[in-house]
Amino acid sequence: MPNNFKTGDVVKLKSGGPRMTVSDGAASGMYLCHWFNREGEVWTPQHAGFKPEQLIAADQSD
Repeated sequence: MPNNFKTGDVVKLKSGGPRMTVSDGAASGMYLCHWFNREGEVWTPQHAGFKPEQLIAADQSD
């Protein structure tokens, strides 16, 4: 059963990776997530859409 996330939830990919914040759930069923990548002292904002089956709540994966 797919997870139902809401705006502001902190999630991770089931396969690992950074903690991400859900910013929107589209009608297509994809979740738009935002996170930051760090390279040296520079933090770069990133975003991408993910299917609910790809995500878990961050506290479930720690």
